[in-house]
Amino acid sequence: MYKTASPYVKELLKCGINWYPFTAEPFRRATEEDKMIFIHIGNISNIENRNAAYSLFSTPSTIELLNNSFIPIILDTEDVPEAHLIGMDLLLINEKKISNHINIFALPGAKPVISFSSLNPFRHIAEKLLESFACKREKLEAASSYLTGQLKYSGVVTVKEPEKNISPKLLHAYIRSWSTRFLDKTSKMLRAPYTLSPRNLHFILEYAWKYKMQEYLNYIDETLSHVYYSPMFDPIDGGIFSHAGDYSFKSPSYEKNIYENANAIILLASAYKYFKKRIYKEAAERIMAFLESGMMYRDKGFTTYVTLTKSTSESTYYKYSLEELHKAFPDRWKKIANALGMDIAEDAKKYQTISNTKEYWLITFEELETLKKIRKTRQKEVIYDKRVMTGYNCRTAIAYCAMAQVTQKGEKKEYLAMASWIIGRVLNRRRNGSNKLYKYITSTNVEYSSSDLYDYSLFLNCLLRYHSITKDELSWKLAKEYAGYIFFNHYQPANGMFSKTAKNEYRSPVKRAPVIDYNTLSSNSIMADNMLLLHKIAGDNKLCMDIFLQQIYNIEPQMIGSGPFMAGWGMQLLNYLSIKDGSAPEKE
Repeated sequence: MYKTASPYVKELLKCGINWYPFTAEPFRRATEEDKMIFIHIGNISNIENRNAAYSLFSTPSTIELLNNSFIPIILDTEDVPEAHLIGMDLLLINEKKISNHINIFALPGAKPVISFSSLNPFRHIAEKLLESFACKREKLEAASSYLTGQLKYSGVVTVKEPEKNISPKLLHAYIRSWSTRFLDKTSKMLRAPYTLSPRNLHFILEYAWKYKMQEYLNYIDETLSHVYYSPMFDPIDGGIFSHAGDYSFKSPSYEKNIYENANAIILLASAYKYFKKRIYKEAAERIMAFLESGMMYRDKGFTTYVTLTKSTSESTYYKYSLEELHKAFPDRWKKIANALGMDIAEDAKKYQTISNTKEYWLITFEELETLKKIRKTRQKEVIYDKRVMTGYNCRTAIAYCAMAQVTQKGEKKEYLAMASWIIGRVLNRRRNGSNKLYKYITSTNVEYSSSDLYDYSLFLNCLLRYHSITKDELSWKLAKEYAGYIFFNHYQPANGMFSKTAKNEYRSPVKRAPVIDYNTLSSNSIMADNMLLLHKIAGDNKLCMDIFLQQIYNIEPQMIGSGPFMAGWGMQLLNYLSIKDGSAPEKE
């Protein structure tokens, strides 16, 4: 029986398709039965994609097609990270985009033929592939060979011998190669869904501040202010929605995830530090309040996603009607409506999208609590992914450390206490007292899957950042232990990079060294950050610096032209140059 903690996979297991988990068994059967393989990767995060999957995979004709003619495999994006990583690479090759929902058709022998995000063309693609599989198999073999060849370039780095000193020229060339994409609002590269991409904006902000690029600074300031006063920022509960359907961010997705909100806190902390605008600190505080009230799960940590059961057009959970406001606030409903950016000339029964406004402060605490109670009456419209992910929680601890660095003594102590609490929760989930971590824990205390490099690199990063602020001896002791653990299990001396999974753990035929930033930072760029931090804390550690430089040399050929997909490396290159010239302290 297929056991999973994923609410997404659990739902699709009910539809009648004989789904297999991502193990060796379905690939063996595909070879024995000479059948093509269909792999579906997804999670609950995207409402429209999720509902499209529920609809398609419950259709009798689709059930019959997959059960009789294919070997169907399903997995959550979090369950087998290396499979998800390969899927992202394939999607980037085929569609030049990324998505948490990925569909892959492959030949027996796990040889991919095509990948796509939207399920709309599923039936057409499946039938055409079956036709070719029966009569023109050599064409599918050729397509698979091409795709596999392309995959090597996006997932497997080739070692590059050090040949020159690293200079700012690479950094300048890198950001020039994609600056028009974010400065030109009419650029074709800017297409739906539109995301805030806080980690990319953070890199641009740090770069612009160091090199006094006023145009870039203006762009960051304008973008952050715009988002804060747009429906992308939830004015009632706080938190930022993951994406919008338009560049103005007026049509949010109405789904929130922990890692994008943690990234937003880190960005806002830097924005507050540089721009000295109170709204950026307030925005970060309101996101943290949302995390602590809306995504904290008992004493375990922060959950992963909160999204809707209905489509955004059908749901009323995040919206309000003038009728509701008039009933709750008979004397002040117009002021509250204006403070929420609502149109008081609209039909009173129509549910409207709301946003922050500059008049938001006119809403009292008591009125805000009433607005929250109105939402709770629609609680059935909300669905949570209650898995407590190790890596995402570590990223959240880093966010609290970032806020601690830019706030005063009292607040600083509070933020560091929360970071320490998260670290404690992670340590409590160690396997049998060893240094091994579980990838996540569920609401029923069931621990799932071994952690991979992403989790370990982020745990090491939050230990190092916490120690950098507090000088706490225990965090430094733990950091050294986990640095050693990562080196022993993930370091690849042949190319100087770190593999996604441990050396002795099978997940995929290729031990990949993830270098591309997708929805989250690449594990190797996080490890590059760790090398710089270890170098600094340990006192000019040559080994760590040599590994860092080798990583930079290896990925240098891929940086130009990769744009936002390698912003994590851009940040690390910036950090290195800042350390080298002594111009700035370490940054995220």
